[in-house]
Amino acid sequence: MKQTRLHSVLRTATASVVLCCAAFSVSSVQAAPERIVSADGSLTEIVYALGEEQRLVGVDTTSTHPAAATDLPQIGYKRNISAEGTLSLSPDVIIATQNSGPDKVVNQLKAAGVDFRVYSEAPSLAAVEEKIKYVAELLDKPAKGEQLWAQVKLKVDNAKAQAATVSQPLRVMFVLSAGDRSPLVAGSNNGADTMIRLAGGINAVEGFEGYKPMPVEALVAARPDVILMMARPGHTMSAETLFAQPGFAMTPAAKEQRLVTMNGLKLLGFGPRIGDAISELTTALYGDQNAQAAR
Repeated sequence: MKQTRLHSVLRTATASVVLCCAAFSVSSVQAAPERIVSADGSLTEIVYALGEEQRLVGVDTTSTHPAAATDLPQIGYKRNISAEGTLSLSPDVIIATQNSGPDKVVNQLKAAGVDFRVYSEAPSLAAVEEKIKYVAELLDKPAKGEQLWAQVKLKVDNAKAQAATVSQPLRVMFVLSAGDRSPLVAGSNNGADTMIRLAGGINAVEGFEGYKPMPVEALVAARPDVILMMARPGHTMSAETLFAQPGFAMTPAAKEQRLVTMNGLKLLGFGPRIGDAISELTTALYGDQNAQAAR
């Protein structure tokens, strides 16, 4: 009798283990989402770079690369996404960065039962690696993630070697916007500051973090050799127009009309094109592919 009961207990335990394993197997298969909404341009780029773009059903307005991403349904600007528009796409998961929002909408989406994944917004190479590998894991493509990061890192290393040959670093000022009011410029601890340094330059702006308006006197005192801006409507202008403005006209950059413009997502997105962005900026600042000398 005891042996019979023991066999019964063992059979029950074995069945439970099999069921648990089966459930784990099913959940593992289901863990890779089929309907993804991206609330950040760099994350959208990563999904495409991993070859999993068929999973995307919606993106935010910063998702401008590759061009095919702009054809997808949009949920608004990443900092002001639409809850209704996002939910209408029936996403399995939303991928976003820490500056995606607003918080009220994020909470609404979570309350609706949507899986909301948040990744680092830090302007660093470590954050690029993190985003690539974590998104790859989400898609159940860890090997592809490792391969993609290896490719990105190789380009970054080559770009850093290019920038390391600069012997006379230029003072670069990143201008987010310029117009009738004081220009909005980049201080330290932001994407523009990081990119300037990675490209072998010196951030001409000191004394504050993030982006702040700069009065004419401070702009002149910063003595930028080059002005850097994003190449997108509302955020850039011609060198002639820029250097005719008060303050800018009295900088070293004005003498040579040194205005460099780059695609905003490529320059500040910290996505899989980061190596190309560093190399492009270095070349734009120092004039040749080897960046052997500054002007």
